[in-house]
Amino acid sequence: MNFTSYLQHKRYSRLTVERYTDYIDRFLTYVQKANIDAAGFTYNDLLAFMQHAGKNGITKRTLHNILCVIRHYCNYLIHEGKRTDNPAAGVFIKGLVRKLPTGLISMEELEELYKQYSIQLNVDRSKKIMLGLMVYEGLTVGELARIERKDIKLKEGKIKIRATGRTNERTLDLYAAQMMELQQYLSENKYEEKLFTAPWISNRVQHMLDQLKQLNPKVINAKQIRSSVITHWLKKNNLRQVQYMAGHKFVSSTQRYQLNNLDDLTNELGHHHPMA
Repeated sequence: MNFTSYLQHKRYSRLTVERYTDYIDRFLTYVQKANIDAAGFTYNDLLAFMQHAGKNGITKRTLHNILCVIRHYCNYLIHEGKRTDNPAAGVFIKGLVRKLPTGLISMEELEELYKQYSIQLNVDRSKKIMLGLMVYEGLTVGELARIERKDIKLKEGKIKIRATGRTNERTLDLYAAQMMELQQYLSENKYEEKLFTAPWISNRVQHMLDQLKQLNPKVINAKQIRSSVITHWLKKNNLRQVQYMAGHKFVSSTQRYQLNNLDDLTNELGHHHPMA
């Protein structure tokens, strides 16, 4: 299996596979010219590559993206038995300003949206279940589309979330209010394998968000809801627990949600932009 096939096996989108292939080609071209073993490069080789890239005008953001792909490439090599470590796992770009979550909605507001959604608006049961999974389990739209009937374990009060190109598989708790809705919905749709059978899940979610804006104008999009949920989780759970709950492949993806209030945001920006 080559790296492209590995990415496809992980269910990355065609565009992502193409972008990752382009990034890893840049790195492999460098190691080839430097007479470095493509499967045996070291931490020091990575540092040398970063210095080389900087001297050749590659921006910190692009280099950050290349390093992310190199981490995937190392995981591929481990999968193929060609190496046992990932030297890129601890390599990050110093001074790179992270994109911070903004416009967060409190958990109290999200729960109130969930309660009022079907009461005040004329919506079908499937949309309320979608909203519940976004509010209580922090699911992405792509994850909603992948849920199958067999992933719902009502007796255990659990749901299995399938992996996507961006998130890991995990099993999460269901809330009592969700379980009642799910039980009735599954009973009404006994012969469906997928939890949500209608096509174009993203369009249905967008319509749902448009409806939610009628109840709370602070609502923007599905990503905002997920960011709000993850930020709330971090107030009650440790970093590694939230990494698992959110399905993040890297703990750094979870860490950025720790900067969740105005003071933190101001301090972060001030650190990177002292003259701001």
